[in-house]
Amino acid sequence: MSGKLIHIQVFEHQEIRVGEEVQGVLFTGEWFQVLARRAGLGDGKFFSVLHNGIRFSHYVGVLQAGELTIEILPKASRQEDQDTKAWQQALVDMLRDCRLIKVESLSAASLSLRPHSILSLYIDIFLKETEALLRQGLSRAYSRHRGSLPALKGRLLFHRQVQENLTHAEHFYTDHEQYAYENLFNRIISSALRALRHFPLEPEQEARFQQLSRHFPSLPPVHPGEIEWEGLSFSRRTERYRGAVEVAFLLLRHYRPDIRAGRHPLIAILFDMNLLFEEYVYRQLAKSGLPVYRQVSRPFWERRYIRPDIVLEYEGRRYILDTKWKALRRASPNMEDLRQMYVYAQYFDAPHGVLVYPQAYGVEGLPPIPYSKAPAGGQAVDCRAVFVDVIRDGSLNRSLGADILTKLRGT
Repeated sequence: MSGKLIHIQVFEHQEIRVGEEVQGVLFTGEWFQVLARRAGLGDGKFFSVLHNGIRFSHYVGVLQAGELTIEILPKASRQEDQDTKAWQQALVDMLRDCRLIKVESLSAASLSLRPHSILSLYIDIFLKETEALLRQGLSRAYSRHRGSLPALKGRLLFHRQVQENLTHAEHFYTDHEQYAYENLFNRIISSALRALRHFPLEPEQEARFQQLSRHFPSLPPVHPGEIEWEGLSFSRRTERYRGAVEVAFLLLRHYRPDIRAGRHPLIAILFDMNLLFEEYVYRQLAKSGLPVYRQVSRPFWERRYIRPDIVLEYEGRRYILDTKWKALRRASPNMEDLRQMYVYAQYFDAPHGVLVYPQAYGVEGLPPIPYSKAPAGGQAVDCRAVFVDVIRDGSLNRSLGADILTKLRGT
């Protein structure tokens, strides 16, 4: 499908209204209606509908509806310091470091960022991996089929023969095996290609897509809701499919055809920024080689468990770290977070709690401050607040883990 691509970039929690210009693009009533019809997308977590406007939430990534692409970027800086290019690059790098986007095989030219490049990168990866599969040769396997054939093959189904071929005695309705491309992996890729047909692509991608569509076999569609990624089993023979199938599965899972509007299907590849920040902090700390564990759970009450973000062993001490994607203007953790850290510390025998926030307003962290009184038999517990730079010198801070350890050292 060809069409003029329209793209805008916004930040988390930003509002846009009908008639407002965003990066030189007028947000029209038509686009508002397209998004308003999808207010329940992601159970309503991705954005909310206002009067003639949309308010985005803490999910980041990309929404594409027909020709309109909206890229939603993280927000952890002052209003005057919100650099869309820097935050776009930081988001792509964070997704890569957290293994949510695989860009290792792409050329430097492919990585030259465009305003809607997050989706473009996923599509580039999908096209590249699928092209490689076609060059290597697609996997085929035997599968059972029922239908009419011009020659007797397999087991004749007499009752269906009478029903289907009473006036075509030269055909045979049989239950037979076919050696064909109709396996699950090929069907997933074929379904993703079919979905991409409804979206405008960049000219270079459109040419590659058309080439793939001509050569990739058209197969029965797969409904991603009927299968789970964890349930897909790759063998030594099909491991080469993993890259293409992973991205195809992601595209299909986030694709929503618009039956009523007909011409505005929607794809939403969005990530909870709270979880993404947690994952990035964990991976940065794990680079240190220290014992660090993520999402360790312990029984709390009946069948309910408590699960802190990160447990860290450092210099003979155990720390509980909880990441909070909140741009605080002053070092003042809320009461709920403080209670939560106290419970974590008691249940995990960790006398030190650490609340980790992104640095946005030059806030000084809090030193370890003990809770006023430990319960009888309980250990003394303290809690501190640490602020870390997500972006440093214009790019993603890949010393973030070391920065946290420096703040913990010797205290």
